[in-house]
Amino acid sequence: MIELKNIGFSYNSAPLLKGVDLTVAPNDFVGIVGANGSGKSTLIKIILGFLKPDEGEIIFKRNGAVVPSLSIGYLPQYSSVDKQFPMSVREAVSMGLLNERNYCRPSLNAQESKMVDEALATMNITHIANKQIGRLSGGELQRTFLARAIVCRPELLILDEPNTYLDSRSESALYDILPQLNERCAIILVGHDIDNIRKMARKIIYL
Repeated sequence: MIELKNIGFSYNSAPLLKGVDLTVAPNDFVGIVGANGSGKSTLIKIILGFLKPDEGEIIFKRNGAVVPSLSIGYLPQYSSVDKQFPMSVREAVSMGLLNERNYCRPSLNAQESKMVDEALATMNITHIANKQIGRLSGGELQRTFLARAIVCRPELLILDEPNTYLDSRSESALYDILPQLNERCAIILVGHDIDNIRKMARKIIYL
């Protein structure tokens, strides 16, 4: 579904990525590991279209046909949140549908409400759906953001060091849910925890 060919990228003329080739198949699970500063997050941003490579090309495919883009869910490395902002977990998750919705429409339709309910249930946070985000623990907040990333039912889910700021219990709960999500979509997981990533990933990319 994704093919990267000879990707190169530089910051201020300093080469960071050079000659990167990578393929991601439907329902693939790819782990990307490497030292700090090796270009892991940069590679992810290139796939997402946030950065344009200096050289090389990215090809997206659906059912064997080249398409301009794919539906991608993204959990960034760390999401800063104004804990005083009056938003519930359910409202935060529904924001993941903004690309699918008319921004001016004030409420969710029946199909969108069902998608939000499914995302909440998948992440086991239905019981805190009406809880304000400012009152969440680190693990609850990360599961909320992951629900927001999957609510649009993406073809690809990208997780950039999702265990940052999580305690060991929350980290374990997060990893436990990934095989279930992988049944629905391909996953690219960026991280430092090679031992855990290699238990889940079908291929490991080391930068």
